[in-house]
Amino acid sequence: MEKELEVKILNIDVEEVKEKLKNLGAKFLRTENQENIRLSSSKFDCIPRGSFLRIRKFLDENGKEINSELTYKEHKANKILKEFNEYNVPLENSSEMLKILKFLGYDKLDIEKKFRTSYSFKKAHIDIDVWDKEVYPYPYMEIEVSHYDDLCEVLDLLEISKDNVCLKSLPELKEELESRV
Repeated sequence: MEKELEVKILNIDVEEVKEKLKNLGAKFLRTENQENIRLSSSKFDCIPRGSFLRIRKFLDENGKEINSELTYKEHKANKILKEFNEYNVPLENSSEMLKILKFLGYDKLDIEKKFRTSYSFKKAHIDIDVWDKEVYPYPYMEIEVSHYDDLCEVLDLLEISKDNVCLKSLPELKEELESRV
């Protein structure tokens, strides 16, 4: 189990953020294409609000699965940061795992694809996520830290207004967007 503390930064200009990170000496880690499959059930509701079960596939440039993992993110109450206990299991065969989960009643799948660019900066892990337009049309940045002070330092160095800090999940952001239409 891994403890995760994070926030999203909305309203970003991807190229501007990448340039700032480069100029500040952030370490580029990787880019990756991902397919995230959030699982739930039409028969029962045993996953608490804010927590979720997911299979994440890492894809090559042709969309073929390279590897994958099953993750349960257990949401913990925290008013300052999004806090999770994260449990990950690498998968040899995501298709078979999806079949097993379907047999167990997880028959609702939200399949979402994104392109992620990751950096290490100070004591933070930073991901810039660009989702397929039909999933979520606006890119955002996630900043993951171990301590609140580390987040404040990164926000200051990147000159990010606290008004752009968000604790909402992707489903909440999508719901908010749909309610505006």
